[in-house]
Amino acid sequence: MQPEPLSNFDVAFKAISSQPHKRVTGLRTTGGVTFNADAKTSPKVGKFILLPHNNRIYPCCWGNTNNHMGKEGQRIGQYTRPIDEWCQKQLKNNR
Repeated sequence: MQPEPLSNFDVAFKAISSQPHKRVTGLRTTGGVTFNADAKTSPKVGKFILLPHNNRIYPCCWGNTNNHMGKEGQRIGQYTRPIDEWCQKQLKNNR
């Protein structure tokens, strides 16, 4: 994914986890569609960010265009960029 995200998965997960209900609402994809992102954990897969349509960003997939789910993966790049931008704003506001 170009450009590379400024935040890493752990920073994004922690920032989302610190929000009420571990959810960020009102984000917009790179195409302008509003979405929510939830910080989730599972005994099987560990930490992940849940997106619309049950898409998921796993730590190993952060910064990629697709995740590793299914044969060709799910498209996640359009979600990663706005999450990364939101994280950068959160970091600036907490300084």
